[in-house]
Amino acid sequence: MRILLISEQPSDFGLVDRSLQGIADIPSELLSCPPDPAELAAVDLSRITLMIWGRISDVQIAAQLLVTLSQQQRKVPLLVLSDKAQPESGNQQDFGVLPRQSLSAAMLRGALTHYGTKRREATVTISQSVDPLTGLSNRHHTRELLSECLSSHESEGTVALLLIDVDHFKKVNVSYGQGAGDALIQLMAERIKGAILPNHKLARIGGNEFAVIFRRDDGQSVAREAMQCSDEIMLAMGRPFPLARHAVRMAVSMGLTIKDHGFVTADALYSQADIAMRRAKQDRGNALQHYTKDMTHSAEKELKLEAEIRRSLRKEEFVLHFQPRIDMGSGRIVGAEALIRWQHPTQGLLSPAAFIRVAEDSGLIVPLGYWIIDAACRYLTELTAQGYGEVQIAVNVAFKQFQDKNFVQTVANIIKKHGIRPGRLEIELTETTMMIEGNSVDHSLRELNNLGIAISLDDFGTGYSSFAHIQRLPISALKIDRSFVGGVNASHDDSTIVKAMISLAHSLEMQVIAEGAETADQVEFLREHQCDQVQGYFFSRPVSSDDLMVLLHREATTGLIAADNIASFSTH
Repeated sequence: MRILLISEQPSDFGLVDRSLQGIADIPSELLSCPPDPAELAAVDLSRITLMIWGRISDVQIAAQLLVTLSQQQRKVPLLVLSDKAQPESGNQQDFGVLPRQSLSAAMLRGALTHYGTKRREATVTISQSVDPLTGLSNRHHTRELLSECLSSHESEGTVALLLIDVDHFKKVNVSYGQGAGDALIQLMAERIKGAILPNHKLARIGGNEFAVIFRRDDGQSVAREAMQCSDEIMLAMGRPFPLARHAVRMAVSMGLTIKDHGFVTADALYSQADIAMRRAKQDRGNALQHYTKDMTHSAEKELKLEAEIRRSLRKEEFVLHFQPRIDMGSGRIVGAEALIRWQHPTQGLLSPAAFIRVAEDSGLIVPLGYWIIDAACRYLTELTAQGYGEVQIAVNVAFKQFQDKNFVQTVANIIKKHGIRPGRLEIELTETTMMIEGNSVDHSLRELNNLGIAISLDDFGTGYSSFAHIQRLPISALKIDRSFVGGVNASHDDSTIVKAMISLAHSLEMQVIAEGAETADQVEFLREHQCDQVQGYFFSRPVSSDDLMVLLHREATTGLIAADNIASFSTH
């Protein structure tokens, strides 16, 4: 326990020191400071448990000392040595009076015990309300502050809440380390502070989440002020951050809500801002969304849909459809892409567009993804039993799947359970997944490849990956996105891009799969430029597992894939 004595009289130090020596069971250290505001300002009060104010004859200096103490961020309990015979009670929280003439060890012990306990309680309270990395209020304290603001600002529009989520923050920790991630959070906190006004309250409410409480004390609307500051924050966060000798650019998703008329709780306002922030994230991030009541209705629908997805996973209401992939050399089906469908009990067969985003946002994409892999492997055993043991099945894996530390082992267990050859399962990932997850994806891909599983890069050409990066990974095939394939006969740019992709992929000893081929001219173009495999409506739409088996049987017995397109296909 550190005690700071402020006095102009040396005898005060001896008086207090002698009393402390009689309190052997409370370890303490007595420090002294002259009654000088400058010297007091230099004292680290976070290390002081209790202050004792001795003799200070100059009233003006005493007043200056009080001002200095009030400017300190940490409040330390204060005792005053008095020449009066009896102690007087002062402020019950942090001010008391001790009689100089009759000061004893017992009297000082009582003061140390009382105020030491209060100091510890205050320290615990502070630690429970402050984020240690930034010194900002934490989530719990922010909710308390928001409740106080709402109770004292009842007029419509006088309080607003902004939630800020840093997009893809995990990339920083993965690429530069945890220390760099912490440094970035501190830099971001400073930038946000610079974009808001002194009466606004900034808080860190999560690992990569901040909140700003806007308020007006004059009864006027805070809407314009909040929107202007939100725009300033967006601009500030868009500038490069100096980090680990690099200039790192980040993006943020922000949701803003403004108090409506009538009573509203802190939790309700927070929920509104969170809904708006999540809507901004759905817009591919780096966006600001203003809350509207329609968003709540939409969020409620999504929660209901999430519950239905959970139920349907338990009841196995999902099914796989398959779109065949055709080898351009032999003209035969060599594989298929597995595509999930939901056999909804009341709405019929639903495509992924009806539910996949909610599955991704809720994290249900992970168990759903494992179900897809398991169902695909189960179907591979059925294909083998029917004599189609060389057909390969490709499954799409979402980026959240790669975040699961058990991903590779779970896939290995599924393959072992069904007893299939690993190379018959192909894992497809998008360029976006590869770039977002970075090193963690690279590591998982190498482990999957070591198991013998094939890896393909889906939607190639739509992201920002480089061939230099791709060639370092165990990728066996590139899938050219349908947006390029659809324009090969109409757009010189698209045809040039597709030809270049095929040539570069082959130079890296990778196969090329074109998706979205719908016309004979597109198929001819792809054949002419040595594309290895093609899938698209020209050959077949996605079909059920039974129908794919029918197509394979027809091909095996007649050499035909589909009667309506085989004439044009077989003439080349």
